[in-house]
Amino acid sequence: MDISLQKSSERKQRYNGILDYLKECDKKNMSASDLEELNQNIKNNDEIHKEGAAAMEEIRNNNAESLMDAHVLKKFHEVVSNVLLVNSEFNETVYANALKSLINQGRNSDWNVLGEIATNVSRSLQIKTSMLGAADVEPKERALKGRQKRCQKRPAREQRPENVGKLQQKERGAQKVNILLRQLNSLFKANNYEPIPFYKLIIDPNNFMNTVENAFQMSFLVRDGNIAIERGEDLYPQVRIARMSEMESITDTTQAICSLSIEFFEDMIRLYGIKEPMIHLPDSFDDDESLESDHEEI
Repeated sequence: MDISLQKSSERKQRYNGILDYLKECDKKNMSASDLEELNQNIKNNDEIHKEGAAAMEEIRNNNAESLMDAHVLKKFHEVVSNVLLVNSEFNETVYANALKSLINQGRNSDWNVLGEIATNVSRSLQIKTSMLGAADVEPKERALKGRQKRCQKRPAREQRPENVGKLQQKERGAQKVNILLRQLNSLFKANNYEPIPFYKLIIDPNNFMNTVENAFQMSFLVRDGNIAIERGEDLYPQVRIARMSEMESITDTTQAICSLSIEFFEDMIRLYGIKEPMIHLPDSFDDDESLESDHEEI
């Protein structure tokens, strides 16, 4: 006989033993010792279930054992639910006997004992209309309130402020580009109009997001032909101010993708020894000062 089939047959016999025990549980009240026995049978059923689950990985078609396991689980649910229901029900006989034992502590019944307990629990005096007997009590008349009419409000006249202090989004963007171009003109003059490494120009070593913002604003200058980006001797891009002749003759620009990451950002800081940012873009504008860049012939 196959070993797996033999073990399955043994588990079925153990399931049958548990089912016989559960049938007997329906016929008697559960005591403390009975509850301990019920708990032990639940543990035995868990062990059988674990053994059957492990065997199911090897033998897929074991429907009989699975059916018995489900039947036992259902029976356990019924027995445990019945135990909880019995223990939680209100028993009038037990309650009456408890009152008698409380009152009849001596030779004579003493109801004052129950009164003292009730007084400590509740000191409020509850009065109902049924306790008034034949007292002449006139019911209060309920005044009916009419529904008030809703007053229609006239729409308020739209008022707009005469002066708007904040710049629109496009205007703020244009201001940033103009400020950046002015700063680049000053930087190139200080550098004898020699090209400046692109990453050295845009990187703010103290703020990665400012670096991204600088690269974003530089793209508008490239698009408008104000600056030119070329490959330098170190194979990294470098920036120079575009000549007036280039701005007039060249109409098409070559697009390129600038990929920035924290690791590359830190590598460029070490490569160029960047300590302070070269360009500074304001986060907001306090006035409407017109900033127009000066394109010089180089």
